[in-house]
Amino acid sequence: MAETKTKEKKTGKKTAVKAKASVNKSNTVAEQLKQLRQQGIADLDKALSEAKTDLKKAQKSLKAGELPASHVIKQLKSKIARIHTVMTEKKNNKEEK
Repeated sequence: MAETKTKEKKTGKKTAVKAKASVNKSNTVAEQLKQLRQQGIADLDKALSEAKTDLKKAQKSLKAGELPASHVIKQLKSKIARIHTVMTEKKNNKEEK
């Protein structure tokens, strides 16, 4: 996924630079939403509780200084919001029918 290139600094030393492959985030988010929409409400409840548990663990490890990448917390919060959105959509669709 990530290519490693070498880059020469002014001092003449070569350092490794990771070049990220161009990944369109909207595709991954769209795929996640598609998978969530295919699940039932019971499965969504389970996924929601798991995501909340993961978020609490990540927040505890961040406070302890053990979390190497703090962006995980934002990703988990977004995941929880997506699950809530899909659950609301399903509930509103049931009410309309």
